[in-house]
Amino acid sequence: MVVVVIPAVALAALSLASFAGQWVWWLDVLANFRAQFAVDLVIFGLFLLISRWKKVAIGVLVVAGVNLFFVAPLYVGSPGDSDPSAPALRIVNFNLLSDNESYAEVIDFIRTTEPDLVFLHEASRPWEVALGSSNLNYEVIRARSDDLIFGTLILARDEVEAVSYGYGITQPRAVSMNYHPDDWPVEVKILTTHPLAPTTEERAGLRDAQLDFAAGWAADQQGHYLVVGDFNATPWSWPFRNLVASGDLRNSQLGFGLQPTFSTMSNTILRVPIDHLLHSDGLRIRDRRLGPSLGSDHFPLIVDLEYLPAP
Repeated sequence: MVVVVIPAVALAALSLASFAGQWVWWLDVLANFRAQFAVDLVIFGLFLLISRWKKVAIGVLVVAGVNLFFVAPLYVGSPGDSDPSAPALRIVNFNLLSDNESYAEVIDFIRTTEPDLVFLHEASRPWEVALGSSNLNYEVIRARSDDLIFGTLILARDEVEAVSYGYGITQPRAVSMNYHPDDWPVEVKILTTHPLAPTTEERAGLRDAQLDFAAGWAADQQGHYLVVGDFNATPWSWPFRNLVASGDLRNSQLGFGLQPTFSTMSNTILRVPIDHLLHSDGLRIRDRRLGPSLGSDHFPLIVDLEYLPAP
C-alpha cells in the first residue's frame, strides 16, 4: 500500500505547489493539469479510504476537493438563457499547426460552419495562398510581417481594419480590430492573440508578458469587447486568471465544461483547454463547442455570441 501512498501524497503536494505558478514558471505549467489532478486524487483517495491509511486518504481527498473547486465552475457556471431569435455572432478560433497541409479540409470546415470571423494561428504563406484563392466569401487579413514564417490570419465576412502589434517572439503577438455584426446595434472590439508556448523559463516569461499585454488592452476598452486566441494557458494558469480579472472579462467556457483543445495527438485524458474566448458584460454565449481534428494538434473552437440589450 505504500506504493500507492507515496505517489498520492506526491501528487497532492504538486497540485498544491502549482498554485504558486505566479513565481515559478514550471509550477504554472503544472497548473494546466488541474482537472487531471482532481480526478487522479479522487481515485487515489477512495482507494486509500478502504485501506488502513484513512488519515492520508482524507488528506488526499481534501486536496482533490481544492482542485475540484477550481474546475467545477466550468460545469456549473451558467452562461445565461440564450435567445434563439436574437442575431448571433459566430467566431472560429483555430491553431492550424505550422506544417499542416489539410487545406481542403479546413476550407470545407469553414464553409460548412459559416462563421462571421475566423482566427487562424500559425498560418504560413501556403495557407495565405490557399485561403486567398478559395471561393470562401471572406476578406483575408494577414497579421505577420514578411520576415516571419507564420502568424495569425483573419477571415472576416465584412471589411474591417486590423492593427497588428507584431508577431516576433518578443512582441505582443496580437491583432486588434473593430467588427459590427449584422443586425447588432453596437460594434465589438476584438483582440486576437497567440502567445508563445511556455516550454522554457524564458518563453514562459514572454508568454506571461504577451497575455499581460492582452489584459492591458482589455482594461482600456469600453463597451463590448472580446479577447480570443490560442493562449497557451488554461483557466487555472496565473496569467490567464490575471487576464480575466484585469480585463473584467468572462470565460466563455463557463457552463460548457472542459472542452480541451490540445493536443489532438495525445490521449483524451491528457488534453487541456488552451484555446479561449473571453468576453465583456453585455454579451452572452449561446453555444460553445469544438470542431473536428483537421490535421492540427488543436481542435477548432466555435463560439456563438449574442448581444444583450441594457436592462
